Amino acid sequence: MIYLALSEDLFKKLKEVLEKHKIKHKLIEDGETLFRLAKKEKPKLIVLEKDIPLLDGFATTLLLKSHPETQTIPIVGICKVPLKEEEHRAKDCGCDDILVYPFKEEEFLNKVLKYIKR
Repeated sequence: MIYLALSEDLFKKLKEVLEKHKIKHKLIEDGETLFRLAKKEKPKLIVLEKDIPLLDGFATTLLLKSHPETQTIPIVGICKVPLKEEEHRAKDCGCDDILVYPFKEEEFLNKVLKYIKR
């Protein structure tokens, strides 16, 4: 199971890729819910973007990476602004990998498979 904390438009696009490859996924509405559920269910991967409700993606990543129950869950951050400083900030918060939007479906799938096949 992978968790996706994304805008609705981006989720719709990526959902098709995941369903085509039979990868179980769940859309999580906000950062607080993501943190709470990740502690309980321990997904194989979390894919999130910065602009999610309640706790933004950076704050959520910091929480996840600092909590003993969730610190080993890989996180792929999606940066919608192609600025190096945003990528650095995502890495500094603890993202294991970064995708810069727009990206190809194949690039997304390769990142997902890299982490769920571990």
